[in-house]
Amino acid sequence: MLGQPAFYMYMGLDTNANTAGLVGTMTGLFYAGGILGSLLNTWLADKVGRKWTCIIASLIVIVSTACLAGSVNISMFIAFRFFIGIGAYMLYLTRPLWVVELVPPKGRSILAGIIGLFGVVGYILAAYVGVGFFYYKGSGSAQWRAPLALGCFPPVFFLGICPWLPESPRWLLAQDRYDEAWDIVRTLHTSTDDPLHDYATAEFYQMTKQHELEANLTSSWVEIFRRPSYRKRAAIVFMLPIILYSTGNLVITTYAASIVAGMGYDHGQSLNLLAGTYLAAIVGNLISLTYVDKVPRNIIMSIGTIVCSIVLSIETALVAVFLGTTNTDGLAAAAAFLFLFLFTFNLFIEGPSYYYASEVFPTHVRAKGMTINVIGFCIVNLLWLEIAPTAFKTIGWKFYLVFICISVFGAAIIFFTFPDTLGKPLEEVARLFGDEEL
Repeated sequence: MLGQPAFYMYMGLDTNANTAGLVGTMTGLFYAGGILGSLLNTWLADKVGRKWTCIIASLIVIVSTACLAGSVNISMFIAFRFFIGIGAYMLYLTRPLWVVELVPPKGRSILAGIIGLFGVVGYILAAYVGVGFFYYKGSGSAQWRAPLALGCFPPVFFLGICPWLPESPRWLLAQDRYDEAWDIVRTLHTSTDDPLHDYATAEFYQMTKQHELEANLTSSWVEIFRRPSYRKRAAIVFMLPIILYSTGNLVITTYAASIVAGMGYDHGQSLNLLAGTYLAAIVGNLISLTYVDKVPRNIIMSIGTIVCSIVLSIETALVAVFLGTTNTDGLAAAAAFLFLFLFTFNLFIEGPSYYYASEVFPTHVRAKGMTINVIGFCIVNLLWLEIAPTAFKTIGWKFYLVFICISVFGAAIIFFTFPDTLGKPLEEVARLFGDEEL
């Protein structure tokens, strides 16, 4: 919506002296809702299962999206940004949790990484729908209402296919539904090379023994912060999004249209360039699927963080020199490095940012661990996106320097302190944290 002039005019943002603050609030309340959704998800995911949590979240998203599309003033729009944040972050949290508990260790990073891939597909579709409606010449507010209303279709599609999607076998075991869990493991963890289900049987045996062990363990929030190995996990999954999304990705993806417009491009060009950056991003996602199951997680993420800081450093220099000038080559180079930045982020970081946190906690506290991760993500979103409009207005390109500095230190933290979970069954990850009894 930030690239649609019709939205600004309808909501009175084109003449409001506090537009930067309202845009920041619009963005920030989405992530405030995300924090509430994450906390609600902790209880729901363990109570009703991963599948039903996604169903409930989808219903919240559908209703909230419809209300956003029908907003009659900025107050209503801002209010439903909060509610859609609740549903969206319940989905954001539960999807990787559900997937990593369903798939076998080999190929887990590829299959979980596809979540990030389709997330970018969603960005691309949304961006090009926005471009199409920008050129729509009809009267009224259809330019911004219709793209929002179309956002109802993905969760409706998900609800339509839900009857054929399996529940997490590990959650079913936690409910003592052994037969259902075995049917799912036998179906999904068997290949044509293993007609007798030997691998699936061994996997299920390990899952069952792990469940029997965890059944006597405390799964409270107090336990997470009391037990040293759980505290270490909590610190890692909380810091993970703070480091990865302090590379500048959040600000660039959210305010890309405004950033490009600030380089002198008109509204139509800005929206087309924004859509193009997502095409560059998805190329990075596709390439990443060829190696994520071969390279240690901490190495991928630390290298990605450093490379992002290098690309952003060059982007910062270009913006500092050419912004506000008529040098079209320099401005084009600055726009090109936005493409390169998002390509780099998705090549190294986007995939692991979805599934790494869901790998490090044992099943009985995994939902709580993911909640800690997503709360960290929401906090870093709130921080950067709330201050970004004002920061760009007051200090301009110098705002990027903050991300560059954090990325350098963050890469070292990831490389030296984050354990590698590549190829390990979820039941064996505990040993990386000194939990031999788990």
